[in-house]
Amino acid sequence: LNGISLQIDRGEFVAIVGQSGSGKSTLMNQIGCLDLPTYGDYLLDGQDVSQLSDRQLSHVRNKQIGFIFQGFNLIPALSAYENVELPLI
Repeated sequence: LNGISLQIDRGEFVAIVGQSGSGKSTLMNQIGCLDLPTYGDYLLDGQDVSQLSDRQLSHVRNKQIGFIFQGFNLIPALSAYENVELPLI
């Protein structure tokens, strides 16, 4: 893609929908800082995420980005409470 720009304001809820193979998971991995762009820029609150360390990216995922997944993505060995508690640690 060329010339794409996306702005999601703080507190805004966004749904990403599309056909299978349309790039939804790739986009979510980019937005969630799980994958970093090979070219182009991704600015989160004005900061280029490609310049952040792994620790800083973990902090971003923990404090600045929230996802509601289609699947539960729970850890089976943990209770429901422990699964909720884990990201807060």
